[in-house]
Amino acid sequence: MLHRNICKQEESSCECCPGTLETSEHIFVSCPCARAVWGLLGIAVGDGMHQQPWLLGCELQLPHSVQADVMLLVLWQIWKARNALIFDRATSLPTDVLRRTIKDMDFWSSRYKKLCLDFDRWRSFLLSCC
Repeated sequence: MLHRNICKQEESSCECCPGTLETSEHIFVSCPCARAVWGLLGIAVGDGMHQQPWLLGCELQLPHSVQADVMLLVLWQIWKARNALIFDRATSLPTDVLRRTIKDMDFWSSRYKKLCLDFDRWRSFLLSCC
């Protein structure tokens, strides 16, 4: 937001990490809140990988057919948890982020009829990480 002149420097810090500039890299990769989510999943997230969700979770022995979709949902829930902290002062545990991702998957499951077994394997995995 700083780079787009929406916020001033003093308003551009991460809510979780005072003094740390809030960038997309920080929000999705290096912030302790995001790192905790990735840690629960056992996914190593390197610099810039949040911009390439098809690379996230490749090391897991799970179907690749829906992997990017699931990773996008995880990223989406990390973003929503960040917004809830900023706008509602509501904190989220990493397990909360995963549970909300599972809930999103439940809402989207009808769109994955041909891939329901793959989608269910990912759902079961996320559930086991909570």
